Amino acid sequence: MTYKDLKNKIKEEQKDLALKIRRGKFLRNPKNRTDVTKEDKKLFFYGSEFEPWEVKTLSRTYRHRHIIYCHMFNNTPYDKIEMPRDNNSPEAYLLEKIRENWEKELDETLRNSA
Repeated sequence: MTYKDLKNKIKEEQKDLALKIRRGKFLRNPKNRTDVTKEDKKLFFYGSEFEPWEVKTLSRTYRHRHIIYCHMFNNTPYDKIEMPRDNNSPEAYLLEKIRENWEKELDETLRNSA
């Protein structure tokens, strides 16, 4: 996988994650939950089991992945990506974990091609 392939793959994953968040927010409203049956809800999220309370976890994942994506692929400084309040800074260990995983994918490609 080349650098550009990884960038496109991550971008697609982020789009899918954003779509799940958007749809999950819709289901958080109690009036929408009663109108959607369990079977419809499965179809609503591409056949996966998904609960509306998972939106917070997905949003957190999206935020951290977005920060690292901007750092790695666009060289964007952190203060241009977001300006959180003092008590809402991103978790450094998650950022490092995501970066390590993506760099490992790039390293494997370089080793296999050599």
